[in-house]
Amino acid sequence: MARTSMIQLISLVRDLIGDPAGAEQTFSEDQIERSLDTHRWEIRYLPLKALPIVVNGVTEYRDWYSDEVYWENDATLYDSTYTQLTPSSADPLHGRWSFSVHQAAVLISGKVYDLYGATADLLEMWAGWVALEFDVDADGTGMKRSQKQQALRALAAEYRKQQRIVIAQQVRNDIY
Repeated sequence: MARTSMIQLISLVRDLIGDPAGAEQTFSEDQIERSLDTHRWEIRYLPLKALPIVVNGVTEYRDWYSDEVYWENDATLYDSTYTQLTPSSADPLHGRWSFSVHQAAVLISGKVYDLYGATADLLEMWAGWVALEFDVDADGTGMKRSQKQQALRALAAEYRKQQRIVIAQQVRNDIY
């Protein structure tokens, strides 16, 4: 059973791949969650950025955001002394949190996901399953199931262009 904190992310992935939940769905929630978990980054104590507002002539920081998006719903917020905070509203998909009172600093720990990488993986898997189907020509009428495979692969290629870029540093230890 998929984690309840993943429901929004799973729903968004379903929208991206055109696989609505229900009796006719292609992927289970667990399959989508596994694909998302493959494209997950754990983040610890990342400082959020403040959006200032002026209240009675005083600048306050009640709204906070992250450059990272697509957070799992179980992210935890802390103040500068690492005391856990509870926001008055949260939009983890877009990386935004609000508080009813001023906060001097807000840190976040949680998990972010590359939705486009996970989505492309699922589309390529789906295209592989569709590859087992075949085209039929009978009495001058043709049914081309291969078009579905081509469309799934083309959409996967588009999402691959949008997925998160991962950079790795290579170190050679055979040269001194």
